[in-house]
Amino acid sequence: MKKFLSAAFFAASVALTICSCSSKSSSFYEPKNKIETTSQPFTEREVRAAEGSYVYDKAGILSPEDIKACNDYAGWLYNEKLVNAAVITVNELGDKSPYDYAAEAFADIYEAKGSGMIILINNDTNEDVVFKTGNCLTNISDKAQENSVYWATKEIMRGDYRRGIMRLLQLGELCPAHIADNVQLFEYEQSRVLEKALASCKDDITLLASKNNSSAPNEEILKTYYKRKYIDRDGIMLMIDTKSKKMIAYSDKKTPKELETALKSANELTAKDDYYGAVNKIVEALDGKAASDKKE
Repeated sequence: MKKFLSAAFFAASVALTICSCSSKSSSFYEPKNKIETTSQPFTEREVRAAEGSYVYDKAGILSPEDIKACNDYAGWLYNEKLVNAAVITVNELGDKSPYDYAAEAFADIYEAKGSGMIILINNDTNEDVVFKTGNCLTNISDKAQENSVYWATKEIMRGDYRRGIMRLLQLGELCPAHIADNVQLFEYEQSRVLEKALASCKDDITLLASKNNSSAPNEEILKTYYKRKYIDRDGIMLMIDTKSKKMIAYSDKKTPKELETALKSANELTAKDDYYGAVNKIVEALDGKAASDKKE
């Protein structure tokens, strides 16, 4: 329990803010270390049209084209990185702080579940917020966020809302492609090492780490995540449930026989809270290069 309380406190303490796009703003956000602040590469990704809604332009500052571009990209993060992303613009916060507003929005939109990133463009108190949970909190460093915020602020201040918001959303790409760690089960270095190990497997594998407190069975949750990630390709989805201390696997295609045997060995380790070792058992069975150490 201590781990999750600490994570919640840390999330609140690192919610970095920037001056908003309102004409009332008179200064840019200044990073802690200007020397290390360098312009980030910016790429307009070609992504499929998103099926859901991820942009809530309550302030009415985005053009239809801007909304579509940001919405499609947030949808790409939702599927490819399994990040529950959303963009919200507001003119009024009511009696809430910017951070609390973003946190409550995450609860309203995503029921406070999964790994999330809420971009709040706040024209009320002129403090914009990047709210992070789960995988985003583990993998998006303060330095990377400060750098992105610095350049996004400049873009927003000159009226380029689309580019500024997209730049902030692109922080989501720092999350690993093969690990959706919604409960911060693995530390940053462990996550990086396991990401390389999973990427080395002969099959496309994604690991979901969760704590299932819902009434839905793990098999149903895992299948939902699989359909979300593997829209147009085959793969294997693993799920570690830290509540039951079990690992399961799912795929639409026939899975290798080695996987079934490896799952038995992996579950012997998850029962002992050795989740790192359990993932390695799967990697070894699928001809991947297992992580020999928990740090690079």
